[in-house]
This record gives sequence, structure tokens and C-alpha cells, in this order.
Amino acid sequence: MTARGPAILEAALQATCTQFLEFDGWRALRTDPVSRREWGKGFGEPGMADYLYIRYAPWPSEHHITNAPQGEEWRPTTPCQALVIWIEWKRLRGKRSTKAARHQKEWHARERARGALTLIAGEDFPAIFEGFKEWYMKSGLNRKWAPGKQNALEIPA
Repeated sequence: MTARGPAILEAALQATCTQFLEFDGWRALRTDPVSRREWGKGFGEPGMADYLYIRYAPWPSEHHITNAPQGEEWRPTTPCQALVIWIEWKRLRGKRSTKAARHQKEWHARERARGALTLIAGEDFPAIFEGFKEWYMKSGLNRKWAPGKQNALEIPA
């Protein structure tokens, strides 16, 4: 129990918010820092965010070219761009080791300098579902709900 209510497990926050984002058209990819290079297992860098969320957006952009069958011309495909969010999930008042916290801060700073949208629960939004939902609704990234309107959304706890 915390001063703001019951402690929320990181896994529960992550699962609920991920389901919320998937409902709004995002694809969730769990990162797994490379731990066994000899097996080719894992994807990531030290300090990388827990999740990468991608939403493809068919906005006008450069056309991507596909390989045409032999003898045919190359042709453009549907133009596509993507929105990307990196999120490090932490439970309310979650503790991090000093080394992990340093790596995470450095990773987020590097990605933000490159222009990435990276978030850390508990720093960029309160580490509860309602805190994330409030941030998201104000972000301009939402598709399913118009700002200022009441929308029924039920997400299992």
C-alpha cells in the first residue's frame, strides 16, 4: 500500500497499458536485452526501454519500392510511415538499481537527442493506468477517442 493507493505491479501496469495502446492501433514489441549472444538470443542495448510501440500510418511520403518478378518493372507500393514510442514501465515508486538507472537514463537521453519519443513511468506520467491514459489522451497520439469527449473503454484489470 502506498500513500496514493495500493501498489501496482509493474507487469500489471505494463499489460493494461499495452492492451490500451493495442486497442488504439499500436503494435507492441517487448525488448529483451541481449543476454546470450552465442545463442543469438535477445534484442536490445543496456538501458533500452521495456517496450517499443509502433503504429503504421499511411500518410503521403516517399513510395517504397518492391522487387518485381523477373522481367517486370519495379513499382511503388503503398506509402507508409510509422509512429514510434519507447516506454520503460515502472511500478509506482518502483526501485531500480543504481547501475540500471544510470544505463536507462543514458539510453533515454541518447534516443531523445535523436528525436525519439521515450517515456519512463513515474517520471513522464504517473505510474498508474489512469496517469498513463491522461498523458496519452493529451498527447495527440490517440485515434479512437476525440479529445474532450467521454468514451466508454473497458479494459480488464
